[in-house]
Amino acid sequence: MIRKIFFTFILLFNLSTLNKAQIQSPGLGGSLHIGSISGNSPSISSLGGSVFFDFYPWFENVVSFRASFTYSQMVEKFLPENRSGKYYPFLKIYSLKGFFRQNFPSQVFLEEGAGLIYLNDRTFSDVNVWEVGAGFSALAGYDFRKNYSNGFSLSLGVDYGVTFTHTTANYFLIFLQTQYYF
Repeated sequence: MIRKIFFTFILLFNLSTLNKAQIQSPGLGGSLHIGSISGNSPSISSLGGSVFFDFYPWFENVVSFRASFTYSQMVEKFLPENRSGKYYPFLKIYSLKGFFRQNFPSQVFLEEGAGLIYLNDRTFSDVNVWEVGAGFSALAGYDFRKNYSNGFSLSLGVDYGVTFTHTTANYFLIFLQTQYYF
């Protein structure tokens, strides 16, 4: 599964470098997060990560689009203990969001985003449901680039998502993110 996701992002990156006229300022990034996940259950503390591909389309210079994959699993999975016979709840989330960015005179910026999510709820061992919902993000960061050339940015933010059907799964994550712009 992780191999498929990795190859998908490599394919998206290669397509973006071939089609420079259609895509402006592409970027790849990742984040680590801590937060809570929930299905038809009380909130569960979780830990995980995310990878994403971000770009400005040829027709728009204000809103960037970000396709991402996020994996979040119960914190106890990552702690040393006897794991035999235990189930650790998790969520897999695919999302496509639009982000507005406000740059300040220094290299500090704010971003707000909203979009669609496609979530796999695995909060119980007998639940394996795919659901559609909405996701919202906000972050503040520092851009290390000069004059918007190639380079990195580092940011801290929050991500919230909720689904509308089946188990109405939801998540709330606090993340540390880095992104490289081409």
